[in-house]
Order: sequence, then C-alpha cells, then structure tokens
Amino acid sequence: MIHPNTIRPRYPKTAAALLLGLALAPSPARAQKSTSLQTVTVIVLNAQAQPAQPVPNVLVKLRYLDNGPIQAQDETRQKGEAYLTVSTDAAQRGDLRIEISGVTDLVIYQPADGQLTGLPGRITLNLLPKGSPALLGPTQIEALLHRTLLQLNSLQRQNQALKNQKPDLSAALAEVAQVYGFAPADFDKQVQQWAQQVQADPAADARKKGLAETALKHYAEAAQLFTQATNADAADMDADEQKFLEGRRTKLRQLLTDAQQSANASQLNLQYHQATTTMAAARDRAAAEQKRYPDDKALHDIWLDAALALADARWKEGKVSPASQSLPLLAQAADDYQTLARAYLASGDKTNWAMTQNNLGLALGNEGERASGDKAAALFDQAVQAYRSALEVYTKTDLPQDWAMTQNNLGNALLDEGERADGDKAAALFDQAVQAYRSALEVYTKADLPQNWATTQNNLGNALSDEGQRADGDKAAALFDQAVQAYRSALEVYTKTDLPQNWATTQNNLGIALLREGERASGDKAAALFDQAVQAYRSALEVRTKADLPQNWAQTQNNLGNALSDEGERADGDKAAALFDQAVQAYRSALEVRTKANDPYHWARTMRNLSLVYKDQGNTAAAQQALADANSVSPQ
Repeated sequence: MIHPNTIRPRYPKTAAALLLGLALAPSPARAQKSTSLQTVTVIVLNAQAQPAQPVPNVLVKLRYLDNGPIQAQDETRQKGEAYLTVSTDAAQRGDLRIEISGVTDLVIYQPADGQLTGLPGRITLNLLPKGSPALLGPTQIEALLHRTLLQLNSLQRQNQALKNQKPDLSAALAEVAQVYGFAPADFDKQVQQWAQQVQADPAADARKKGLAETALKHYAEAAQLFTQATNADAADMDADEQKFLEGRRTKLRQLLTDAQQSANASQLNLQYHQATTTMAAARDRAAAEQKRYPDDKALHDIWLDAALALADARWKEGKVSPASQSLPLLAQAADDYQTLARAYLASGDKTNWAMTQNNLGLALGNEGERASGDKAAALFDQAVQAYRSALEVYTKTDLPQDWAMTQNNLGNALLDEGERADGDKAAALFDQAVQAYRSALEVYTKADLPQNWATTQNNLGNALSDEGQRADGDKAAALFDQAVQAYRSALEVYTKTDLPQNWATTQNNLGIALLREGERASGDKAAALFDQAVQAYRSALEVRTKADLPQNWAQTQNNLGNALSDEGERADGDKAAALFDQAVQAYRSALEVRTKANDPYHWARTMRNLSLVYKDQGNTAAAQQALADANSVSPQ
C-alpha cells in the first residue's frame, strides 16, 4: 500500500544545530586584524593542593566569550606556565575567555568560568576538581549564565535542533553542569537559589537581574531587564560623548552585547519580531557611531557585528513566521549576508567571509523550503554553492568543527533539493548528501560532540531512507538497513529522559525507515519490520502528545495507521482484522487535529488512507464515503 503522507520533520539547518539540545559550537567569527602583538603569561595551578601546585601539559586557549574563533593557544610547561601571543585588537576587548583541555578532572575556578574583562600581562588560572562546591558560588553561577545566554545565537544556529521546537536553555545548562562535574538537578537547584537571592537584592543591577530572570525562565521579564541595561548603556554613551574614543568603543560593544542578550531572551519567549526590532535599534546605533567616527576601524567592526546580529535575527524570525511574512524576511536576511560577505571579502577577512557564506546558505535553504517548483530548486542550488564556498576556508585541518558544521548544513541542502528532484538527479543529490553527513561525522564523534553526532546520525538516516525510497532491490534494502542503523545510533544519545523531543522525532523517523523497508520485504521479515515500525511510532507518541504537540501527534498517528494497515495486509484472519481496527483508530485520532477546515491538505491524505483501510476491512460504503470526502479537497 502506498501512503502519500508518510512525512517526517527534519532538523532545521542551523549553523547552529540545534535547542536545539545542545552542544556548544563556534559562533560567527569575529577575527580582527592587528599590526602589533603582545604576549600574555598564563600560570595554571591546582588550587586544591596546599600550597597550590602547577599543572603541566594543559592546552590553554584564548577566544572571545561568544565562542568565536581561537585567538591564541599554548601548552603549559613543567611549572604550569603558557605563553599566549595575541593581537592588540583582541587584547583590548573586554569579552574574552580562557579555556583548557588535556586535563579531565579539573576545571577553571578563578577567574570564574575563565572569563576576562581585560587582558593583563600575567593571568593565574586556579583549577579545582570537578564537582567542588566552590564552583557553584554566586560569581561562578553569574558567569556561567552570562556566557550561556550570550552564546544562544551560536547554539540555535549550529546545534541542529528540531524544527518547530521551542528554544530551551535547559539542555545547554545541563551540559555546563556536566562539564563542571555536577548532576543537572543539583546544578539547577543552585542556579535557582542564586536567582532568587538576586531577585531579593535591591542593589542588583538590571543586567544581573536579567540573568536571574532568565535562569527562572521568566524570559519576558529578562528581555525587559536586558533592554533596561541596553537603554542605560545608551544613556551612558550620550553622557560620555566627550570622553576618549576608546570609552565609546567599550560602551558600544557592551550595548551590542546587552541588545543581543535582550534579543535572545525575547526569542526564548518566542517574541521573534521583538528580537529583530531590538537588533535593528542596536545596528542603527552602531551605524550612527561609525558615521560619527568614520575612520575608526574598531567602530566599523562593531557595526559589522551589529549588522550580522540583525541578519541573524531576521533569519530566525523568518523561520517561524507565517508564509506571507516568512519569505520577505528570509530574502532580506540573505541579502544582508551577501552584503556582509562582500564587506568581509573587501577587507581580506576570509574567516568572517566563510562564516557569512554559511549563514547565507541557511537563509537560502529556509527560503527554498517555503518556495516551490523551479524557484525552490534554484534556492537550494544557491545554498549548496554558498556552503561549498565556505568550505574553501573552513577546512578539516584548520577549522575542523566549522568544517563539520558546514558539511552537515551542505548535506541538509542537498537532501532538500533531492526531495524535490526526480530520477538520476535525485539519486545523485541524495548520494552527495550522504557523503556530506559522513564527512561531518569524521569530526562530530560520539565521544567529543555527542549531540552534534546524534543530530548528524539522524540527518544521515533521513538521506539514506530517502535514497532507499528511490532505489530498487538489494540496493534499496541495504540503504534502509543503513538508515535504521543511523537512527538507532542517534537514539544512543537522544534519550527520552534527557532530550525527549529529539528522541520522539528520531523514533518517528526510525518508524518511517522500517515501514519503507517492510513494504519492500516479504513473509516473516516484512511482518517483523512492520511490527518494529509500530513500536517506534508508539514510542514517539509517548512524547508527541495531543496536548503538547498536536501537529506532531497527528502526523505520528497517521504514520502509525500506515504501519498497522500494511501489517494487516500481510496477516490473516483475526490478526488482520485487529490490525485494521487499530489502523482505523490511529487515522481517526489523526483526524482530530487534521481537520478539513484547519488543515485540508493533510486531512484529505489521511481520509484517503482511512478509505483504503475500510476497503481492506470490506466496509465498502465507509470506504467510498471517505474517498469522496477526501476528493472534495483539491490537491495543494
């Protein structure tokens, strides 16, 4: 039996992967050029020892706080010292962070989370064992919340979260807790206590209170508080008009940071247009400063960062807006990225040029998803070209995580284009998508980046399943087997407890691959595959409930009906009758959400599936009525 509505959501192509669930990945590059360099001495000590002991063989890295590219790195010597050579431009920024690797049981205690407001000539890093109570002090919690919310743009774009999934900070904080050696529940309890204390502190400023409200998931209040901080920064800038230009740079950078915090909090509250408005105001302020001091390179770079943040906000708003508003927003975001790419190319900034090419691919791909026919194909093709351009700079050797991220995004665009193509062209596109995902998995390993690995495994399963659907015979069976294995691999990380929506989506996708394979098989093998598909769909419905996710619930109910009806066609007697009865119930459940008034297209498809089951049951009158009802809706 052919079921034309065997549809499954896929992970959005964020350069970011996604709330999705969320492992940290590099944010848009902020590389800046400098004609002078300075060396910073870093001393790494184990502060638990008395007296503190140096820690050798630790790789020390300096990067921007928003998780931008590494600015310098060095390994500590026997006395715990490392030497970082950085540009003067980077040293003058107040949003830097030191990270360490190569030591598994110690984490940075001071400065809190490794965050720096400036770069002196000598820095002492005090380390403590993971799980030490001191790591949950107020200063540490504030620093961790500040970084996590600031990096939300990076998380949403590069961690491939599920389509239509509400952004959530919980997964990111749970990952931070794990890094610092705490159970997520214990960490969350400390954060909540800290937030409540800040709420009660009359001396706390708007920025700290905004972090506290974010921790308590009061996102609307957090956005307002960060907006207050933004407004306060703007007021301070006006008061400092006559001060030295460096002061204006610092204030403008802080204004942009606070505006991004406000926009991120608004997005957590699903107020995407408000986020775009906030970033537009910040971009306008940066443009005014650049116009006032046109020869100042630092202000020009801040203006570029503000323009990039506005483009990101438009892109995210376009992804969730109604169709009439979505396409103009995505087209504008694509234009913004192209303008930024030209600016970076003109200045010789290849890293930021590559980052913007990747973001351009995201906007074009999302635009293509909402278009149709030749226009959609052209947009996907442009997205593919943008990703391939980014890979000219994002190499596996020099920038492995950026390379893997872009390979994953490339696979998504090729898969989308293949789903809209036919014949040999579709097969070639699916094959290229599979190769792109497999390339990403060379860097996205389960050990190092488990959530990115799981997302890419899911996407690989999608490509293999689609390719198998267009193939025949043994080749199709082999592709479906590989797809099933990819989904099962993803489920090793996407558990119902930790990432329930990701788990449910992957269970749904697994059911589709098993159903497709079963339709090509025969005898006991087919029956076993159908039964596994039914179990996968029923698992998905444990999370995809009618109350919480009605559209996903209806989709999975429809898919469950498909599997039950197919299994019934291969069974006999009472077993067949029971399976058909269950299929009817699943389709009827789907129709509780897929109504003719609200969703005529999917309503008609489910009605057609229902008519086929009635026919299999021998209920001719009911089958004819259901088919007549379905035919009353014109195909869309």
